Amino acid sequence: MARILIDARCLGDSPTGVGSYARALIAHLAELPHDHELVLLRNRNNTAPITDAALPQIASACPPDNLKNHLLGHRALADAASQLGSPDLYHSLFHILPRYTRQALPNAGVVTTLHDLVWLDHPDASQPTWLKARSIQAFARAAIPHALNASDAVIAISRPTAERARQLLSSPSTSLHTIHHGVHARFFEPPPPLTGPLSELAAPDAPPFFVAIGNHKPYKNLRLLIDAFARLPAHSPRPHLVLIGDCQGLSTHIGESGVSERIHLPGLVDDEQLRALLGRARAFVFPSLVEGFGLPILEAMAMGRPTLVSDLEPMRSIAGESALHFAPHAPDDLSRLLHRLLVAPELAARLSERSLKRAHSFRWQHTAERTLQVYEALLARRATPT
Repeated sequence: MARILIDARCLGDSPTGVGSYARALIAHLAELPHDHELVLLRNRNNTAPITDAALPQIASACPPDNLKNHLLGHRALADAASQLGSPDLYHSLFHILPRYTRQALPNAGVVTTLHDLVWLDHPDASQPTWLKARSIQAFARAAIPHALNASDAVIAISRPTAERARQLLSSPSTSLHTIHHGVHARFFEPPPPLTGPLSELAAPDAPPFFVAIGNHKPYKNLRLLIDAFARLPAHSPRPHLVLIGDCQGLSTHIGESGVSERIHLPGLVDDEQLRALLGRARAFVFPSLVEGFGLPILEAMAMGRPTLVSDLEPMRSIAGESALHFAPHAPDDLSRLLHRLLVAPELAARLSERSLKRAHSFRWQHTAERTLQVYEALLARRATPT
């Protein structure tokens, strides 16, 4: 039996892609048949149980995604080792690895999950100012290559992310694996009731509406979607647009669009509200310029929604031919596709069927099984005398 320390400090109160990955992976790893002991390192501000399995947890004050963790996070690892015994394997679920991980855990194999390289390759698309973009890029240049090369195994969540990781790897002993995200089974269930301020969109005579998930950061490209929505030709009933997430920074752009009365900003929503909205939307739109994976694409597809994605990787390969693709800098291109879905119910029905079939090929159980294989291969490799 091996003791596996899983660094889940990336789990916070707000829903994020990294948090969704951590929560689902841990829950499904705990359900798999194996004789390993799973121990969780958690952020002390969020230690709510992830799974019904009684997994040991250690609370830490050090967050996983900043300079403090890079320089001082080894203290949290050393504390974990002193409390529960030295682990045989350490898995960082976020790609900022404490710089002195090897010193803190000298006997452990190290696995890191790489989600994306936005900070490194596209800092201006993820930060509000030039100075913040340069600062985060400088940090990423030091921290991300270190995390990859200090690991025995790297899990990339998409093929394009893995290809970029290969360019940064200089350690010949590091193995690289591509393991996709999955879709939670609840997204294949009928949508729950739509409650709250947007409940009027569930009325039998309600106008159709589109849904997108993101935030105000440039790489999410929601300004393009707003522009495309504003350019829709006259159509009765006029459609609405729901932008889920931290989108208040788009308020000025929405106000200048001429269609602000039909654009809704519910903010961050829980899974129940997300499923309620996705399950009733005419279509889901994912216009991002840069992503590590694009989990909301699969969640919308699992709900049977026609889906439109920007014609870039990894969105293109995740959605496949089951979605409509549009040029990510051409609002007229997207507007034309939105209009088609409003006036062509047979197209919407065909895409809905394709979406559901596509989503069934991405399951969290498979993600957990593949991850466990990485663990066991690394443990076996380290147990073999050289």
